Amino acid sequence: MSRLSNLKRALERLSEPEDPRDERWPATGLSALYGIDSASRPAGIKDVSASGIYLLTEERFPADQLVNLILRKEGEPENSELQISVQARVARQGEDGIALEFVLPPGMNPDLCGALVRNIVSLTDPDQVAEVFRTLRTVLFLCRLCEAKADEAILLLGGKLDSERTATLFKIAFAAENLLAAKPDSDRMRADSKLVTNILREGAWAPDDLTLKLWAGLFASSCSVDAPDDSNQIFVDLLVQFTPTEARIFLHGCERALNSAPGPEDSASVSVVLSPEEIVQLTGIHDLTRNATDLAYLFNLGLIQNVFDFTSYRVISSFDITPTRLGLELYKHCHGHSEKVDPDLVEAAREHLAVFFPPPIPSVFEDFTPFSPDTPSEK
Repeated sequence: MSRLSNLKRALERLSEPEDPRDERWPATGLSALYGIDSASRPAGIKDVSASGIYLLTEERFPADQLVNLILRKEGEPENSELQISVQARVARQGEDGIALEFVLPPGMNPDLCGALVRNIVSLTDPDQVAEVFRTLRTVLFLCRLCEAKADEAILLLGGKLDSERTATLFKIAFAAENLLAAKPDSDRMRADSKLVTNILREGAWAPDDLTLKLWAGLFASSCSVDAPDDSNQIFVDLLVQFTPTEARIFLHGCERALNSAPGPEDSASVSVVLSPEEIVQLTGIHDLTRNATDLAYLFNLGLIQNVFDFTSYRVISSFDITPTRLGLELYKHCHGHSEKVDPDLVEAAREHLAVFFPPPIPSVFEDFTPFSPDTPSEK
């Protein structure tokens, strides 16, 4: 456990440089793929250091040639989450292979990278090795997106979240990374660092897999080749309010509206009304009043168009879950769509949420300092 403590300290001390180490370690339990255009050819590994790797291969490249490199936990399948992708530069030729120097993304602290690599090859507990692999992969991903401003998001991995929350954070980051990999120009995409931190911090509390996927989609939609901004913060503020039941109701309403509309611009005008039997089947909750309460909450968030009428004692016969324009935008962005949102819509939503969730009233005791008999009195 001492090695993991060292890892935690490395995560917490991003700004404290350490003396560079030339120590090399045997790459026990590690496999490698490499290539110029893509990392597709396997190679043995002679040893690994904090700053690079020596590959056993008959192939030779000129000095300073950039090479794509995938390092994977030995025995893991292709596209495993226990792998990292990084570029490396040919440092020298050897009789039995080539020495490569890691080319880290901007903002990646080399001492942190060295500490993580050292733990990957020296730890013996499989669960601990997997944790360090996930950490290094997430850190590299965050640095590619946020560059020198990734520190705040990285520090979430240094003990600010418990193990369960951290595991959820990893899942969100991996899912977002896979979504971005399928997009053109994914290597040029960047994101606002504070927005990314908020998405990971709040998304780490996702109560189920469905909500987790929404956070991952929102993460992916917050990345762009344009100058990064925090316009998606309004969706973070909305998504964090969802319970699993409300998420299912919301998603069903948006999907029905989008699938029934003649065109995307007509989806907000399509009514989506469910019968009591349909709402029970959707939510799994037989208490119709409870379902109606969830609808009222979605209305108060500004995500469905009509408020449920609690003033009548009539038998509940229908549930209107027609989404609003804001609701449809939230749905699209939680599924990876990166189109910019109308600033007027964002501002109106922010004003609405400020009324629905007013800031806490400052306490009269906030600046109160209790009197201590040991404190000398002023004269």
